Amino acid sequence: MTQNEKIFLLVAETLNISKAAEKSFVTQQCVSDHIKRLENEYGTKLFHRKPYMHLTPAGEIVYNSYKNISLIEENLKKNLSDFSSERKGYLKVGMSTTRSKLLIPKLMEKYHKLFPDVQISFFSGDTKILEKELLNNKLDIFLGINTRLNLGLNVETVCEDFLYLVINKNMFKEYFSKNDLKNFKKGVDLNKFKNIPMTSYNKTGALYKLLQQHLITHGIELHNIPCYTSECDVQIDLCLNNVTFSIVPRMLAINFLENTDIYFFPIKDFNYPLRVDLVTNQYLEKPLYIEAFIKILKDEVIEFSSELFL
Repeated sequence: MTQNEKIFLLVAETLNISKAAEKSFVTQQCVSDHIKRLENEYGTKLFHRKPYMHLTPAGEIVYNSYKNISLIEENLKKNLSDFSSERKGYLKVGMSTTRSKLLIPKLMEKYHKLFPDVQISFFSGDTKILEKELLNNKLDIFLGINTRLNLGLNVETVCEDFLYLVINKNMFKEYFSKNDLKNFKKGVDLNKFKNIPMTSYNKTGALYKLLQQHLITHGIELHNIPCYTSECDVQIDLCLNNVTFSIVPRMLAINFLENTDIYFFPIKDFNYPLRVDLVTNQYLEKPLYIEAFIKILKDEVIEFSSELFL
């Protein structure tokens, strides 16, 4: 990348001429001159200076393009350093903590036998957070839910899952009858749970938005939510301790399905797809060890899904 382009990226990311100058070890006037040259070259303003500094629509396009160029250059250097052997390298993978517990043990057992010289770091977070990390080249792959379409992302849906309501049997007895148990096995009406303590998802997560779609569509308001967490195993633990009920993907509840202390119910009229997506950066080349990891990860997810819904 040219110096103009590198300094533009710094300004676009800091939205501060002074900070960009400090990071690039030049004067503020020098930074301003670089931006002015780019604006003259493209014949349009790239930043609004007032009432605060922010990108123009044209600046957004330039930023996304330069960011992809930067990622491609970084990846080129990485690939060339690993060129002598595509069986050696470093891999950064993102997925939720609960999925990590389910998938990583068997996944690593298979993968490490084939690629013993590849070092893997696993990172956790909501899909929205992992998406941003991938676009910033801080991840190579992530497993997410209902990933948004983005020009920089290659999104492959591996399987679909379903949301289930989880409630402790003692809590169920406190609020419902045996007749309700029979009816709920066909699908629960969340209106009947609006005053019962619930653990919900953090508002940045894809599952929170998916659940909100259902609630808004059916005119349902849940009034008693004392706790928020995106970790499904924590939600189920709270159910086991009779603190709250929760709504979790069935795949992530697999280790608890045989537990005799809690009930699992499908949700009535829940018609929103819950896609499990494997996401990579479409502009980056993938050496053999990454392609192999993707294949094994997909196989593990599909196997979990197949066993669950037999």
